[in-house]
Amino acid sequence: MMIPFLRALYLSEHGIGETKIDYAQLLQEIESSSTGAQIYALLKEAERLRSVPAFFFAALSRIYQACFMQNMVIRHETELLLRKFEANGIPVIPLKGTMLAERYFGHFAARGTSDIDLLVAPEHIQAALACVANAGYCTPLKENPEHYHLEWTKTSSGLPEPLPVELHWSLAPSGTSRMDMRTAWENSIRLDGYDNVRVWNATYTFYALCLHGASHLMDSAKYILDLLHLLVRHREGIDMEWIWNQARSDGTSRRVVAALACLYGHFPELRSVKPLPFEPRLRFWKPDAESGSIRRTIRKLTVMDSWRYRLGYLFRTVIPSEALARYSLDDAGSPRSLPALYYRLYKQRLRKLIRGA
Repeated sequence: MMIPFLRALYLSEHGIGETKIDYAQLLQEIESSSTGAQIYALLKEAERLRSVPAFFFAALSRIYQACFMQNMVIRHETELLLRKFEANGIPVIPLKGTMLAERYFGHFAARGTSDIDLLVAPEHIQAALACVANAGYCTPLKENPEHYHLEWTKTSSGLPEPLPVELHWSLAPSGTSRMDMRTAWENSIRLDGYDNVRVWNATYTFYALCLHGASHLMDSAKYILDLLHLLVRHREGIDMEWIWNQARSDGTSRRVVAALACLYGHFPELRSVKPLPFEPRLRFWKPDAESGSIRRTIRKLTVMDSWRYRLGYLFRTVIPSEALARYSLDDAGSPRSLPALYYRLYKQRLRKLIRGA
C-alpha cells in the first residue's frame, strides 16, 4: 500500500484523490518503517491532511508531534557538537539526521531520526572523541570490529532513551570496497557560519543514501522514500553520470545498482524523470525484510563488486577474528580460551539457523 501512496504523492498529476488506499494497512506500514513524519510533512505540503480519514490524520499527528520534540532535542545536541568541533578545528560532515531533514525535506522535523551521525577523518578520531566526551557522551557502546564507526551515548539529553552519537570514518566496511573517502571530503562545501563544518551537495548526498540503503539491503520503505524524495524534488542537482563513475571507482557500483533497482523497480516512471546511465538490475537481488540470515548473506554478497570482496567477507563470516567472535556472542561472559569461544559461537549460530533467525 505504501508504494501506490508514494506514487500518488510524488508522481501522479491527480495526487491521492483518485487513488484507492487502505489507510489502516498504510498506517501499519508507516509505523513499521518509521516514516510517519515524512508522510505528515508531505501531506501538509500538498494541503491534503484534511482529505485523509480522521483516524489516519490523528495517528500521523501524534507521530509528527513526537518526532518534532525528539528532533528538536537532537538538532540542539547536533549544533552543540558541531560548535565544539568548530572550536577545536576538527573538520566534520553531519550525516543524515536533522541536517538532512532541513536541507532536503524542508524542516528539521520532516524526517524522523534517533541519533547523530558525524563523518570525521581517521586522523581526527581521537580529537573528535574528546569533543564528544566533553559534550556529555560518556558511555561507549560495545564496538563491532566490522563497523566503520564508534558509538557513544548521552543519558541526560532530555529524551526518554539515551541519545547515541556515531563517529564515522567511512561509508563502507573495510574489505568490501576500495572506497576512498578523500572524494567525500573533496565534494563537500563549507556550511554557512562555520569554517570546519562541511556538507554535501545533492549528488553526493544521493550517492551516500544509496550506499546506506544498500547496506541495509533496502529492507524498509524509509530507504525508498529518502531516495524517491531526493530524486523527484532535487533531481536537477543530482548528477547520475558522476555517481556511476564514482561508484565504479570506489568499488561500490553494485550497491548503487541494488538501491536503484529497488527504487526504479517500484517506480518505473522515474526512467523518464531521471534517466540512468546504466541498467538498474541485479541477479539474485530481491529486498526482503523477513528473510533469514542465509538469504541476507547471499544478498550482501550480491551487492559486492568483486569476488575478492565476497570471498573475504565469507571467510570473515565463517572464521571471524577473535574480536568479532567475542562481539557476536549473545550470552554474557566471553570464554577465555579460543576453542571454547568458537564452540559457543558456532553453537549459537546453529541454534539461530534452526530457529530461522
